[in-house]
Amino acid sequence: MRALVSLLPGGPETLHWLDLPEPLPGPGEVRVSVRAVGLNATDLLMMRDLYQDKVARPYSPGGEVAGVVEALGDGVRDLAVGDRVVAITGSGGLREQIVLPAAGLIGIPSEVSFEEASVLPIAYASALHALQDRAHLTSGQRVLVTGAGAGIGLATVQIATQLGAEVVAACSTDEKVEAALAGGAVRGLAYSGTGDDAPDRRELRRLFAEAVGEGGADVVVDPVSGPYADPAARALGLEGRYVLVGFAAGVGPLPNNVVLVKQAKVIGSALGEYLKVRPERLGTLMAQLLDWCVAGTLRPSITSVVPLDQAADGLDMLDRRAITGKVVVQVGK
Repeated sequence: MRALVSLLPGGPETLHWLDLPEPLPGPGEVRVSVRAVGLNATDLLMMRDLYQDKVARPYSPGGEVAGVVEALGDGVRDLAVGDRVVAITGSGGLREQIVLPAAGLIGIPSEVSFEEASVLPIAYASALHALQDRAHLTSGQRVLVTGAGAGIGLATVQIATQLGAEVVAACSTDEKVEAALAGGAVRGLAYSGTGDDAPDRRELRRLFAEAVGEGGADVVVDPVSGPYADPAARALGLEGRYVLVGFAAGVGPLPNNVVLVKQAKVIGSALGEYLKVRPERLGTLMAQLLDWCVAGTLRPSITSVVPLDQAADGLDMLDRRAITGKVVVQVGK
């Protein structure tokens, strides 16, 4: 069995190929023939030892996997060989076969491709969790999304639109604004530069306020933070909810005076941590997402599908933020 593995901390260029024995499922486990792997920013953080959950090396990146059950361990009753399944694995996906706990697998309807299913458990389920469980979004409300042209940001645009919201997309480039508009946003803004090259705070405040419009946003979903946290929070309306789902641009300060005067709520949303306490919630979130996919009202935004041989290139695209949407690694036919 071929596996792309991390042996030392670093970027995609540090990964190596290994030939490993075929894994055997233990009690309560199944072996899955991997067909597609969704790539995420967390894969890059893990590879560089910058993620809160450490993984013992050698390990394969790839935290969400879709495939076909090919062997059952003792005690597995609710699955059969040949079943199409998807799961959050945390890591281990970039290999031809993987052993997983049977209890964590979710069935994939025949109408949904492996590639589509492989990007749902992390970005799309996180977006639905943030909007539904944490922000309690209702139809007709206005949502501002930062980093809205790729990854969880673009997933949030699509899910918020699906839930009947009016979505305003804040992106780093005009190309990503176009992707967000295609995903359902009604308006967008492009802030040129990121990180140290970001516009000054006053200019960002003006851009965000103009894009959101009179009355402000009911909800802000922020996977970027850094210098964008302050202007995004200031774009809230009275009793708005600021939902932090990540900090791709670093940890940013929030304007406490604005939170106080606007009587706003600051809410953290981390699906992975939530599932440690309520693991059954993933099945409910995924059921909703898969139903939308079957109905044709949700089409996951997949920018690039690369074969397993080019998985490191897919991670590099993600690392350079050279994409809109998601990157999927296709492992088997």
